Amino acid sequence: MSTNPKQQVMQVLANTPAVQIPELPFVRDRYITNYNHCHGNKLGDLMYHRNVVFFRQAIASSEQLAKCDPLTLYACFVTAAAKGYSLDPGDDEVYLIARGKSACLDRQAGAYVKRLMQTGQAKFFEQAKLVYRDDIFEVENGRVLRHVEMFRSEEIIAGYVRVVLDENGTDRFFIYRKSDFESWRKKSSNPRTVEKQGQYGPYLSESLWDNGQINGQNPEPNFLRTKIVKHAAKDKSWAAGTVAPALDVFEDVEIDSEDLPAAIAQIPATPAPTRQQQVAAPPANGAHFAPEEPAQQGVVVEDSDGVF
Repeated sequence: MSTNPKQQVMQVLANTPAVQIPELPFVRDRYITNYNHCHGNKLGDLMYHRNVVFFRQAIASSEQLAKCDPLTLYACFVTAAAKGYSLDPGDDEVYLIARGKSACLDRQAGAYVKRLMQTGQAKFFEQAKLVYRDDIFEVENGRVLRHVEMFRSEEIIAGYVRVVLDENGTDRFFIYRKSDFESWRKKSSNPRTVEKQGQYGPYLSESLWDNGQINGQNPEPNFLRTKIVKHAAKDKSWAAGTVAPALDVFEDVEIDSEDLPAAIAQIPATPAPTRQQQVAAPPANGAHFAPEEPAQQGVVVEDSDGVF
């Protein structure tokens, strides 16, 4: 075995089954150190044991993840500690996925909201609201002054979310038009419901962008609310967050499939958890996001567009 400490670590990781990587003593110690330093508390041990369960579940359910470069699996695990991410699919913060031979953390809406709350830029996000044609909707200087739902139409024409910034109730609105929704849809790997031919005959390949209807005009409402919150939390007007120095943080393992260039996004990715797998208690901050589109192997992962 090499006498170089870094090479020794690489050799140990390479010789360890993927599902057992979190249980290596130095991995456990690094996770707990990362978490405690970055979050100012001593909950690292508790969070370590919680995330080990979901890490192992993800590996056990995916042959692609099990075959990933062990260093990238380690990188994902300790980076989740530094950023405070939960690997529980029900918390809708990140998915542990394989992209080629590398493991990645695919950020969902909850990850962006958590960062803003951790960096003190936001206290909480209200549930996003949808505006339907014929609703009374008044906006002035970027603030929603009045919204009365009239229940006369099913056509969604806009949406918004209110973000409370501090304890004094200072707030900010993020408002999006239907044209914004369409621009998001164009980046999706599954933008519309279509009929396809399968081994056993035709079947309907459903998309949440048209609510599972061929030529449907509206996205699935809860899915769209999740998208609104995610894009508000990703807005470039927010300050970038940082983590404590001298910790193991691997920024290159974090991705947002929605932002990947087309050539990169076509690298096969493991599917995000299915809706059935995403049944869990709401996250600790009280936010819960509807499922986004499940990722499909061999195509762009839409945020893994399955969950907030």
